[in-house]
Amino acid sequence: MGHFRTHRLGELTWTEARDAAALNPIVLIPSGAIEQHGSHLPLNEDAITAEWVSEYIAEHLETPVLVAPTLSYGHSPIFDSFAGTLNLSFETLQAVLFEVMDSLVKHGFRRIVIVNNNGGNQASAAHAADRLRQKHGVLVGSVYPWGIGYRVMRDMYEDPASAYGHGSEPEHSAMLAMFPELVQSQFITDGGFEPFEGWTPTNYSEAAVPGTGEAGTLYWEFSDVAPSGVTGNPHLGSADIGNVWIQRVAHEVCLGFVREFDRNSADASWARSER
Repeated sequence: MGHFRTHRLGELTWTEARDAAALNPIVLIPSGAIEQHGSHLPLNEDAITAEWVSEYIAEHLETPVLVAPTLSYGHSPIFDSFAGTLNLSFETLQAVLFEVMDSLVKHGFRRIVIVNNNGGNQASAAHAADRLRQKHGVLVGSVYPWGIGYRVMRDMYEDPASAYGHGSEPEHSAMLAMFPELVQSQFITDGGFEPFEGWTPTNYSEAAVPGTGEAGTLYWEFSDVAPSGVTGNPHLGSADIGNVWIQRVAHEVCLGFVREFDRNSADASWARSER
């Protein structure tokens, strides 16, 4: 921090951006979604959390870093039947991500990390990064805070399988720590999957195969199996758990990954500007 007048790329002038590129900074691209998260959490939580984590990294990283304007819209077709969900197609999202990164590279920014916070965006981001690699030789990094949280927060719950879910843990707790003013916990609706046309859902897109312990995939809409929009147990959420999420996810893993990306790319041939 402190390498530029502001670490927010969108707040720089074009001449400041030109001069910033000469320092070969890492550029973080927050990417989220506008989609339902139950009756107690805001539609934009994926996007604002991606931006929050990006800001956290920028404020704690020792080397030059810029945060690009947040790409708030994402690929969320499974939630299309819930009011307020604003969905981009896979093709549109990957094109936007590619063209944003392509523009950055053209102006001398070659060290790029996507801070993606929506599972539906993952395939589009991977495709865009592959295209950028093929065109410019640039190696793009990516971190997925919500996904990381599912892996590193298990010891915080007696039964993670029943606690975890969309609009539930650990995202509810993280939101209570980061954006308490946007959380309306008084409107929590009990979550859970409901049987659908004879199937027993086990997660967003899978149903149990009786007698096997395995599951098969079905391409239903989320509202078919979770009418409230919530799965898991949101009642377990607390700001204290959210603060653990910040430490483990934002600080230890996301910041740690970007530090490692910085270390491994600082002298890489592909990271040197071609201008």
